Amino acid sequence: MWLLLVTLALLGTSCGDQHSLPAKFHEDRVESPQALSATYEEERVVLQWTISASAQILYYIVTVAEGSTGAEWKFTAPSATQTDTVEFTWTDSFYTFRVEAVDATDFVSESSNLDTVFIPQ
Repeated sequence: MWLLLVTLALLGTSCGDQHSLPAKFHEDRVESPQALSATYEEERVVLQWTISASAQILYYIVTVAEGSTGAEWKFTAPSATQTDTVEFTWTDSFYTFRVEAVDATDFVSESSNLDTVFIPQ
C-alpha cells in the first residue's frame, strides 16, 4: 500500500505545466556574442562584439563586474546593435564585461568572452 501511495504522489506531481529540461537542451539554441572588446573613452566604456547576421536576437544582456568588490550590474542593449556604451559612476578599479544574447523565447546564450578595463579616478 505504501508503494502505491508514493507512486501516485509522484505521478500527480510530474504532470504539471512546469518541468525542467536537461541542460544540454539549451546548448547552441542562441549563438553567443563573439570577440567582445571594451574600451574606456571619455568617462564611458564602449563595448563592441560580433554575432552572426542570421541570429534572431531580441536583446543583449550586458554584465559589468567591479574588480575589488565583485559587485555586478546588468543592463540591456537593443538587438539591432553590436555595440553598446556604458555610462556609469566609475571608481578607481578594474571592471570586467561580458555579453549574452536573448532570443524571442527568452533563451539566453552562453556568455561572450570577458574583457577587462582599468578605469582611473
